[in-house]
Amino acid sequence: MAAPLVKLNQPNPEVDQQLQRVETLHQQLKAEHARAQELLARLKGEEYQASRTVPAKAHDWVKGNRQLDMKLDHYRERAKRLEKRAGGKSSMDIGIPELKAEEREIRDLEARVSGLEGRVRGFEGLPPDKEMALLEVEKMRKELEALARRRDMFEGLVEGDK
Repeated sequence: MAAPLVKLNQPNPEVDQQLQRVETLHQQLKAEHARAQELLARLKGEEYQASRTVPAKAHDWVKGNRQLDMKLDHYRERAKRLEKRAGGKSSMDIGIPELKAEEREIRDLEARVSGLEGRVRGFEGLPPDKEMALLEVEKMRKELEALARRRDMFEGLVEGDK
């Protein structure tokens, strides 16, 4: 029994080497711990703290987001109503042939409007009352007939001189 105790008291280079490695690792862990503590202290500093206005800004963003959601819903409803009014066709269903047909219809309507505007221009200067307008037209017709008679007389005189 004495032999194993003597053997334990003798220096063992392997154990000494392992002990040195453990001490080195312990020193490295201490240094790493100190660096982590410094970093933590810096991160807790005022430089890395959130601004005092962040909660107010977050509230404003949430409020703005809600308003945009409401507007989006409103616009979607309006788009659905417009699609229903357009006969159920969405803007995605309309192609080039449909657009060309629409363009032709618009041009036809423009031509019709131009013609009607020309006809309306013929009534410029007339009174808004129908009876007064008829009297004005009759007066102008008599004046036109008188001018035509004068022209015919003048032409008759010119031809008689030849």
